[in-house]
Amino acid sequence: MSTAEALTAVEAWLSDAGVEATRPSATGFDLTLSGERKRTLPVHIEVGERTLTVQALFLRAPDERAGELYAYLLSRNLRSYVARFALHPDGDVLLLAVLPLAAVDAAELDRVMGQLLATAEEAFEHALRTGFGAYIAREQAWRQRAGLPRNPIT
Repeated sequence: MSTAEALTAVEAWLSDAGVEATRPSATGFDLTLSGERKRTLPVHIEVGERTLTVQALFLRAPDERAGELYAYLLSRNLRSYVARFALHPDGDVLLLAVLPLAAVDAAELDRVMGQLLATAEEAFEHALRTGFGAYIAREQAWRQRAGLPRNPIT
């Protein structure tokens, strides 16, 4: 499959799925998937000469227990079809999937996006508690002082 054919396949998938996307470049697409635990998952799709790369921002760089968080996420990579946790140079945690262009079609794009979202949903709360526990505790204390209900993330 050529790059042009893969771009057409991505455009068709976006249209059929009713997903809004912007085009930051001739070969790229930016979109947001919506979940329940991980409410938004920003995604960038890049169509290259031989592969299609899907990159999603899972979590900002953790404030604490980074090693424990990274170990947990690496162990999750063993259970995944194509989505893998990766570390950005600035410490942010990404979800990454790479497909050969020959595999790009609506069904495979749907499968990959579904897996990205499912992986993010399954790992998010544990990852948040591990990497941002002190922040969550401060927020819960503030909520209690302000008479607000607890944040359900705890």
